[in-house]
Amino acid sequence: MRHRLRTPEAAKLYKKRGATVESVNGMIKDRHRLRRFSLRGLTARLGELNLTATTHNLRRLFTTLHTTTP
Repeated sequence: MRHRLRTPEAAKLYKKRGATVESVNGMIKDRHRLRRFSLRGLTARLGELNLTATTHNLRRLFTTLHTTTP
């Protein structure tokens, strides 16, 4: 990891990651209560994760469309 953060530009980009990617993971764990998977097997778990991600995106889309003023 150190070799990736040697330049100031790379460190700046990595710092942005915490605000963009990690917040979504935290919201899925907290709001969707997905702290552990219910199903067994990689295919089943990917399906469960995809379903959760889809509901997360639909909620965000619904909220965005219904809170903006025309």
